[in-house]
Amino acid sequence: MTAEREKKGGAHEGERSWVAGTTFYGVDVVRFYDGNGDGLGDLPGITEKLDHIASLGVGCLWLLPFYPSDRADNGYAITDYIGVDPRFGSLDDFRVLTGEAHRRGIRILLDLVVHHTSSKHPWFQAAESDQGSRYRDYYVWSKDEPEDSESKSVFPHEEDGIWDYSERAQAFYRHRFYRFQPDLHLANEEVWDNIKRVVDFWIALGADGFRIDAATLMFSEPDDSPSMFAERFDDLRRYLDDRAPYVALIGEADVPAHDLGSYFKNGRFDLLYNFIANNAAYLSLTRQSARPLAASLTTVREALGPGAMLNFMRNLDELDLEQLDEDERAEVLNDFAPQEDMHIYGRGIRRSWAAMMHTEDQLRMTMSLLFALPGAPLLMNGQEIGMGDDLGRSGRDAVRLPMQWSPEAAGGFTANEGSEGAGTTRADGPRGYLRVNVRDQSDRPDSLLTLVRDIASVRRRFPQVGCGDWQQVDAPEPVLALRYGNMLTLHNLSREPQQVEVASDARLVLGVDATQGELPGYGFSWLEAPER
Repeated sequence: MTAEREKKGGAHEGERSWVAGTTFYGVDVVRFYDGNGDGLGDLPGITEKLDHIASLGVGCLWLLPFYPSDRADNGYAITDYIGVDPRFGSLDDFRVLTGEAHRRGIRILLDLVVHHTSSKHPWFQAAESDQGSRYRDYYVWSKDEPEDSESKSVFPHEEDGIWDYSERAQAFYRHRFYRFQPDLHLANEEVWDNIKRVVDFWIALGADGFRIDAATLMFSEPDDSPSMFAERFDDLRRYLDDRAPYVALIGEADVPAHDLGSYFKNGRFDLLYNFIANNAAYLSLTRQSARPLAASLTTVREALGPGAMLNFMRNLDELDLEQLDEDERAEVLNDFAPQEDMHIYGRGIRRSWAAMMHTEDQLRMTMSLLFALPGAPLLMNGQEIGMGDDLGRSGRDAVRLPMQWSPEAAGGFTANEGSEGAGTTRADGPRGYLRVNVRDQSDRPDSLLTLVRDIASVRRRFPQVGCGDWQQVDAPEPVLALRYGNMLTLHNLSREPQQVEVASDARLVLGVDATQGELPGYGFSWLEAPER
């Protein structure tokens, strides 16, 4: 146990300051690397690939759910919060992974999926079978059929509402997500105590933080007390401060800017996913103008308070465009998802980041942009090499493909070529593993992977980027110019070259040399430029 982990009490927010400047890397465990040859990714496989992860400058590894489940909704329908699905390894494998990650200076972030359980969770099974069970009140029930509508569901067009009837229970239960994911009744003190026990369990095994899945929806129903959100998360923060003040909470909260402050009040959360800047970035790319993105950064800063944002270009769900108005959303869809089968839920896109970009230069520029924005950057596995998608797969699975390690069979993901996992790999196409893989890009100085590693090196040398004081600098409309002390970053969000003014004594650190006064289409430049 490190000295940091032994600290108790004190300035708790300082204990968690590591989040602001950290590069996060999300791993879909089942699709990352098969360490035992059964055709599925697993925890030992991640341990084996930690050096690759470290080479990206990653300071925190986010593990998508590896808990026991039937893998419905990509593992987010959990049947046991304090176990490891035996297909992915064991608790000992988790301990080994955590120890090896910490040895490399990489923290571990786990999903805390407590908005709902699986309908196969023992709690729900007991609740269904016995009205007098203590577990009955672990969920939200109604004897009479409530008014319902498809629009209330997180997955419109897949679920026709948020209530389903249980024959065993002789009652309706609420599910904001899929019907196999009944909502937990978080106002129940016993439920909340169980959640804190889950947190305790994983902290004891080495977890450094928790991503609160669907934080926006946890206390959003009419039967919830208006103050329940504040009460619960203030309680969780106090609980952590007493036990492990270094543990960070990261919220998946797709909310407008005016709601951000409540998430950071009293240290409830340390980072929030930056859906606002994410949506604005795609609108800026569509319009070939930095203005929407620049305005979003200013809006977020004014609303933020003491917290920080986690920036991303794409996660492994849909690219949700709910922060745009209807006309703006239509613009982005027309540009990046012109075909109907690229759309999902009436609000988003199911293509991968790399597949959406019109040119390789645009992809490289947006990769650089991600790391230059105020806040912490998040990469999902495979984005560092520009993996594609498979629109032949249903729904959000289009972007959930096995990691492409080499041009060998199954992309080097597994040695079990006849397995189901191997069958989901893609060899062909412009972004299949024959053309896009870690091994080939490691040897190419002009590859996307090399660029990510170069950016990681620059951020180590200039740690103020992303988490220090920043200001926007005047530049032509398509150029986003951000200054962090003596570091100036320029990103041309248009395909046309732009004239820029750069001090004569500025020194190129990364990208195109803009000291000559021009930034090419989709060009970017990181410059050491003393402030005047």
